Amino acid sequence: MKKIVILAFLLLLSSSAFAVYQVGDVVDNFSWTDSNGETHSIYDLIDAQKAIVFFWGGTG
Repeated sequence: MKKIVILAFLLLLSSSAFAVYQVGDVVDNFSWTDSNGETHSIYDLIDAQKAIVFFWGGTG
């Protein structure tokens, strides 16, 4: 059981090594609709000189 837990933990840690983007990489433009029904895109926010922070928390 202990070996399985350790293996699972190591697999979770190694998943960040396969991340597609690195700090400083240029991302593709994509858009989304917010809770008010307004559509936004990354490039529109960049053009408006807005700060952009994306966070995808791991929910496991």
